[in-house]
Amino acid sequence: MRVAILTSLFVLGMVAAAPADAGKLYKWVDEKGNVHYSDKVPPEAAKLARKEMNEAGVTVKQVERAKTQEELAAEAAQKIKDEEARKIAEAQAQADRALMLSYNTEDDLIRAREQELGVIDANMATAKLTMASQEKNLSELLAHAADYERNKKPVPKNVADSIASVRAQIESQQKSLTEREASKETVRLDYEAKLARWRELAAKSAADSAAPKQ
Repeated sequence: MRVAILTSLFVLGMVAAAPADAGKLYKWVDEKGNVHYSDKVPPEAAKLARKEMNEAGVTVKQVERAKTQEELAAEAAQKIKDEEARKIAEAQAQADRALMLSYNTEDDLIRAREQELGVIDANMATAKLTMASQEKNLSELLAHAADYERNKKPVPKNVADSIASVRAQIESQQKSLTEREASKETVRLDYEAKLARWRELAAKSAADSAAPKQ
């Protein structure tokens, strides 16, 4: 194997003097900045960037240097990041299409919001009626238990169990009411975001339509 540091003029002369059926010639620069030419690539230079020249000394191929483990890891991480960004953009595009197909005007969005809030309010009203009935039942049970206590008698187990059961039902209803009240705020915020996005998309569509055709 002929590996030597040569000047460009010497290489051109060597190429010119080579027979017509001469093989390829490779050029690379080592870590110290030395330029090498050879008809073969030695193992220690296999990972370096190099040029492949033909018999006329014209570069016909360029091989980039081998990437380090750090560079490969960074590329893999960037690929994952790009794929995540692509999926997010695709999901947003689908959501935008669904939004514009579902609501033709801002009023459509507002009506949908009020209908959803109305359903929650109706459910809350029913829950409050149920809780009021349970509270009345609890009051009666407590009064019944108080009669036993005034008469120095133990409260029967079935009465005590009923009191505990009704209290649990009232607590459950109260928790449900609190959650539904919170869900109303969630619905309002959700529709605020939808309305803002709808306006943005509608404005963009109008601008695109008004733009002169190329």
